[in-house]
Amino acid sequence: MAFDVSALSAYIEDQDFPLIAQMQATGGLAEVANIQTGIKGSSNLQFLDTNVTFGSDSCTRTASGATVFSQRTIVVGAIAVSEDLCVKDLNGYWAQVLVKKGAAGEEEMPSEIEAVYMEKKMNAMGNQLTISDFQGDTASAVNNLSYYDGLLKIVDAGAAVNGNTGAVTVATTISDANVLDILDAMWSAIPDSISDADDLSLWVPTSVYKKYVVALKNANLFHYSADGEQVKLYGTNVALRSTVGLPGAAGTERMILTRDSNITIGMDGDADEDQMKVRLDPVSEKSIFFDVTFKRGVQLNFIDEVVEFTLVP
Repeated sequence: MAFDVSALSAYIEDQDFPLIAQMQATGGLAEVANIQTGIKGSSNLQFLDTNVTFGSDSCTRTASGATVFSQRTIVVGAIAVSEDLCVKDLNGYWAQVLVKKGAAGEEEMPSEIEAVYMEKKMNAMGNQLTISDFQGDTASAVNNLSYYDGLLKIVDAGAAVNGNTGAVTVATTISDANVLDILDAMWSAIPDSISDADDLSLWVPTSVYKKYVVALKNANLFHYSADGEQVKLYGTNVALRSTVGLPGAAGTERMILTRDSNITIGMDGDADEDQMKVRLDPVSEKSIFFDVTFKRGVQLNFIDEVVEFTLVP
């Protein structure tokens, strides 16, 4: 007699689903934004706003004020990352010393390589998600940007507050000489209704962040230090956040200032949908398949609470 395994699926090593959750919920916007899970395709984000109208305290009751419901739709894109790895390709190179002895060893990823590979792959995916969160466009010809719309496209389609009040042009661009004035102008453009919020963030390209630091030093503000603390726009309550997600080449710079709580990141978060699998090719039994599937999307709750910066052509 022998084991009858015909009704069983081939063994698949599922690397922890929490790895996907961690990759999606850390780095860039996800560090501070709202996270909405359970979205398979699209979902409406529901909001309530109300005002107050004072009335006289008398024997006659007069109702006043208004409460308004509104909603924004967040749409997530279904994303997959796949790679085929053949351990035999390591033979003849230094990495062959890590492969286990015997033919069976060529069917397993060396543990030393797997640990580094997984870390690098997760970091690369997180970095790309940061770029897509800002620059995503379902109409883009760039594959990695085409799965969901990012904040810049959403901002450009709405009525955000103009943060380029000085009409800085593409030709002038952002420099060490004008960066302080430009960022101060964005702060001044914050709507009064949210100016005292404790979660305001100004998202800037890495290149602009570096120019800002240089400008502070050139202004002899040596007493200003953010060691161990979140950097603030000098003299304000606004967190200054550097990101690779925003375009930063000279003449292309974009920036966004809003409350952290005004940004929502949508994902599924279902272990049946968001998965990482590392498995042996069931047909050839020679290659190792790496597969990740997940969903992602972003939305701004209130576009009129966003200050955006775009250079004038």
